[in-house]
Amino acid sequence: MKIKFGPVKKTHKGRIFEISQREVRLPDGKKKIFEYCSRPDSVTILPFDEQDRLLLIKERRGGYNHNVWFLPAGRVDKGESFLSAAKRELREETGFGARIFKKIYEKSPSGMLKWNIHILAAKNLYHAPLKGDEHYPIEVAPTSLSKAVKMALDGTIENEFIAFHIIKFNYMVKHGQFKW
Repeated sequence: MKIKFGPVKKTHKGRIFEISQREVRLPDGKKKIFEYCSRPDSVTILPFDEQDRLLLIKERRGGYNHNVWFLPAGRVDKGESFLSAAKRELREETGFGARIFKKIYEKSPSGMLKWNIHILAAKNLYHAPLKGDEHYPIEVAPTSLSKAVKMALDGTIENEFIAFHIIKFNYMVKHGQFKW
């Protein structure tokens, strides 16, 4: 017997996330319910200042009970391109625009978490603050890439996605896989 997939049924629609379920009949005849979480695509930006420092941000994020280290990031709004979202989020969260953006890669968190994260590097920054929807103040901290990698590896940067993006970018630079 082959695996049989039932229809995907939406069970919850929140402000950002949707939860869906699907019944799957396994080769042994047993049924199992799989759940999927989907949301709009998002962007994460690794912005570098004129001294080649990465602009990390520190802010209070939902789900944490303290301020956390992060990269500028956010949702791609309906009808917005990932590049427009990256430009907007960078301005909202750091107060800087960038003249150069380069997409590094794109990833989806997993088969059960359905959305694309577009990861970009940015440089040639200029002052261009834009009021965003943040509820807490954001601290911008220019940090050498080597220090950011150390923070990602030692757990100072708690969010695994953000830590991974920093470590991967550093690896790509060191191995000639990223060039401006």
